[in-house]
Amino acid sequence: MASSSSSSSNRLRVGYAFPPNKERNVIRPSLVDYAKLHGVDLVRIDLQTPLLHQGPFHCIIHKLYDDAWAEHLQDFALKNPDVVVVDRPDLIARLYDRVSMLDVVSQVKASDSGVRIEVPKQIVLKQEDGEIDSIRDLDVKFPVIAKPLASDGSAKSHEMSLVFNRRGLKDLDRPVLLQEFVNHGGVMFKVYVAGEESVCVKRKSLPDVAETEEELEKKQDGAMKFSQISRAEEKSEKCNGAEKKEAEEIEMPPEKIVREVSNGLREAMGIRLFNFDMIRDGNGTYYVIDINYLPGFAVLPEYEQFLTKFFKEVAEKKKKKKVEEDDSAIEDGKAKPRCCCFQ
Repeated sequence: MASSSSSSSNRLRVGYAFPPNKERNVIRPSLVDYAKLHGVDLVRIDLQTPLLHQGPFHCIIHKLYDDAWAEHLQDFALKNPDVVVVDRPDLIARLYDRVSMLDVVSQVKASDSGVRIEVPKQIVLKQEDGEIDSIRDLDVKFPVIAKPLASDGSAKSHEMSLVFNRRGLKDLDRPVLLQEFVNHGGVMFKVYVAGEESVCVKRKSLPDVAETEEELEKKQDGAMKFSQISRAEEKSEKCNGAEKKEAEEIEMPPEKIVREVSNGLREAMGIRLFNFDMIRDGNGTYYVIDINYLPGFAVLPEYEQFLTKFFKEVAEKKKKKKVEEDDSAIEDGKAKPRCCCFQ
């Protein structure tokens, strides 16, 4: 059985369980080397061997989608309460459903009363829904982003389209989520969160849509897949760099806003390793449009330091909590029962 006691060298052992593609985007040699240099050993978990027979671990990070793994991890956590599991599978699972994924955003408040944090209007187009005479019947306006309901890491979950009019709805695989498109200057802010730390980077996004609803209704191509839009943008940039320059000049959100949204989402969701996509409209309103669990942190500059610091802080907080519990038990004159749960 895995032991929860720390080794004599005081090194931290972090077990990780990822699909191969996710492992390549997170556990890169540069991270392994940097972490090892700073007292953290990253250990791949063998999915063919019972977790209880592996270790010892001080912390486990994971991104596997099947129920069997969640039950396996739950059993391990119950028998090894000193091992920090980041994060609880049942909490992570909420982010695999795009319908409810953004519900937590309503709990996020900015201290500046002039700053609004919102979610674009969205509805689900169901399989049984017939012909739609008017998009107004659905309480959203064209254009809309069509997204699969599941956000489970599969290739299909990444197949999205920008839909301009009713014709574009006909070819969509249903059920599908329709999220109202918000013009945002062609720039997205991707915020990566690890515990109480967050980093915001600016990324290119879909260009603004200037046409009115009446003009969009006349477009023969009712929808464009994101891959088609990317190819069209590449051709456009070769002849005109004005929009690209304009996007580069868009200001990053204030650090205070990034921190408040990051902390608000972390507290509302109860998870610690995630990122969210945020955009800003012309009126200064911020919209959270997507949340992902344990994303490809390797896209961040100096991500090795970012994650290694997180691992060490998680272990330190757990150690401090254990000392406080032991001190409290001594003061009471008796040992308190240990709590067997995810930390």
